[in-house]
Amino acid sequence: MTKVFGGSIFAIRELTEEQRAKTRKELELLETDLIRCRKRLAYWTLRKTQAETIPGIPEELRQSAFYFQARAQELVSSSERLRAFLIVELQDQPAHLAAYHYQH
Repeated sequence: MTKVFGGSIFAIRELTEEQRAKTRKELELLETDLIRCRKRLAYWTLRKTQAETIPGIPEELRQSAFYFQARAQELVSSSERLRAFLIVELQDQPAHLAAYHYQH
Protein backbone atom coordinates (compact mmCIF):
# COMPACT_ATOMS: atom_id res chain seq x y z
CA MET A 1 0.00 0.00 0.00
CA THR A 2 1.27 3.49 -0.81
CA LYS A 3 1.47 6.12 1.90
CA VAL A 4 0.03 9.52 1.14
CA PHE A 5 2.43 12.35 1.92
CA GLY A 6 1.10 15.89 2.28
CA GLY A 7 4.33 17.89 2.49
CA SER A 8 7.26 18.93 0.38
CA ILE A 9 9.70 16.26 -0.71
CA PHE A 10 12.47 18.91 -0.73
CA ALA A 11 12.01 19.87 2.95
CA ILE A 12 11.35 23.48 2.02
CA ARG A 13 9.87 25.64 4.73
CA GLU A 14 6.52 27.35 4.30
CA LEU A 15 6.91 31.06 3.60
CA THR A 16 4.79 33.93 4.81
CA GLU A 17 3.43 36.36 2.24
CA GLU A 18 6.15 38.88 3.15
CA GLN A 19 8.86 36.26 2.69
CA ARG A 20 7.36 35.23 -0.65
CA ALA A 21 7.45 38.84 -1.85
CA LYS A 22 11.08 39.13 -0.72
CA THR A 23 11.97 35.86 -2.48
CA ARG A 24 10.24 37.02 -5.68
CA LYS A 25 12.18 40.29 -5.58
CA GLU A 26 15.44 38.39 -5.02
CA LEU A 27 14.59 36.10 -7.93
CA GLU A 28 13.87 39.08 -10.16
CA LEU A 29 17.23 40.67 -9.32
CA LEU A 30 19.01 37.35 -9.80
CA GLU A 31 17.48 36.85 -13.25
CA THR A 32 18.59 40.35 -14.28
CA ASP A 33 22.09 39.59 -13.04
CA LEU A 34 22.04 36.20 -14.76
CA ILE A 35 21.39 37.87 -18.12
CA ARG A 36 24.44 40.09 -17.55
CA CYS A 37 26.54 37.08 -16.52
CA ARG A 38 25.52 35.13 -19.63
CA LYS A 39 26.53 38.04 -21.84
CA ARG A 40 29.90 38.18 -20.06
CA LEU A 41 30.29 34.41 -20.54
CA ALA A 42 29.54 34.77 -24.26
CA TYR A 43 32.20 37.50 -24.53
CA TRP A 44 34.87 35.46 -22.73
CA THR A 45 33.97 32.33 -24.69
CA LEU A 46 34.55 34.33 -27.87
CA ARG A 47 37.90 35.57 -26.53
CA LYS A 48 38.89 32.04 -25.52
CA THR A 49 38.04 30.76 -29.01
CA GLN A 50 40.10 33.55 -30.53
CA ALA A 51 43.00 32.77 -28.20
CA GLU A 52 42.89 29.13 -29.30
CA THR A 53 42.68 29.81 -33.03
CA ILE A 54 44.53 33.06 -33.78
CA PRO A 55 48.32 32.64 -33.94
CA GLY A 56 50.66 35.22 -32.46
CA ILE A 57 48.65 36.09 -29.34
CA PRO A 58 50.93 36.56 -26.31
CA GLU A 59 50.78 33.71 -23.81
CA GLU A 60 49.75 36.05 -20.99
CA LEU A 61 46.64 37.17 -22.91
CA ARG A 62 45.88 33.59 -23.89
CA GLN A 63 46.01 32.40 -20.27
CA SER A 64 43.92 35.32 -19.03
CA ALA A 65 41.22 34.52 -21.61
CA PHE A 66 41.10 30.92 -20.38
CA TYR A 67 40.97 32.05 -16.75
CA PHE A 68 38.22 34.63 -17.21
CA GLN A 69 36.12 32.28 -19.33
CA ALA A 70 36.31 29.62 -16.60
CA ARG A 71 35.39 32.18 -13.92
CA ALA A 72 32.43 33.42 -16.00
CA GLN A 73 31.25 29.82 -16.45
CA GLU A 74 31.43 29.21 -12.68
CA LEU A 75 29.47 32.39 -12.01
CA VAL A 76 26.70 31.45 -14.45
CA SER A 77 26.50 27.92 -13.05
CA SER A 78 26.20 29.07 -9.44
CA SER A 79 23.61 31.72 -10.37
CA GLU A 80 21.55 29.14 -12.24
CA ARG A 81 21.65 26.78 -9.24
CA LEU A 82 20.48 29.56 -6.92
CA ARG A 83 17.75 30.55 -9.39
CA ALA A 84 16.52 26.95 -9.58
CA PHE A 85 16.38 26.71 -5.79
CA LEU A 86 14.41 29.96 -5.47
CA ILE A 87 11.93 28.83 -8.12
CA VAL A 88 11.41 25.52 -6.33
CA GLU A 89 11.04 27.34 -3.02
CA LEU A 90 8.30 29.56 -4.46
CA GLN A 91 6.51 26.79 -6.35
CA ASP A 92 6.59 24.31 -3.48
CA GLN A 93 4.41 26.46 -1.25
CA PRO A 94 1.00 25.12 -0.12
CA ALA A 95 -0.83 27.47 -2.52
CA HIS A 96 0.87 25.71 -5.46
CA LEU A 97 0.68 22.11 -4.23
CA ALA A 98 -1.81 19.52 -5.39
CA ALA A 99 -4.14 17.99 -2.80
CA TYR A 100 -2.01 14.86 -2.29
CA HIS A 101 1.53 13.80 -3.05
CA TYR A 102 2.56 10.19 -3.12
CA GLN A 103 5.67 9.31 -1.17
CA HIS A 104 8.41 7.74 -3.28
